[in-house]
Amino acid sequence: MKTSRYGGLKTFKVSDKRGRMVTVLPPAPRGTETLQGFHKRRDRERLDQLAYVYLKDASAFHRIADLNEAILPDALDEVVEIAIPEKVR
Repeated sequence: MKTSRYGGLKTFKVSDKRGRMVTVLPPAPRGTETLQGFHKRRDRERLDQLAYVYLKDASAFHRIADLNEAILPDALDEVVEIAIPEKVR
C-alpha cells in the first residue's frame, strides 16, 4: 500500500530462537508530522476512526500515534486530548 510506513523498507533474514531463518522488516521510521489541531476524544473512539475522519485513511492511525509520541497505539487509550497531524495532500 502506498501509504504504508513500511513501503520501501528492505527485508532481511534472522535466526529465531529455534534456529529457523525468518524474514523480518526493520522498525518503521517515525514520521515528521505537522500539527493540524487537537481532538477531544469521546468514549470508545479509536485511532483508526480518527485517522479516517481527519486524514481520510483509517490505516494512517500510526501517524496520530507518532505525533503523540506513542510507540504503540494502545498507549493512547486513556488520552483524552489527542494531537492530530495535517492531512497529506
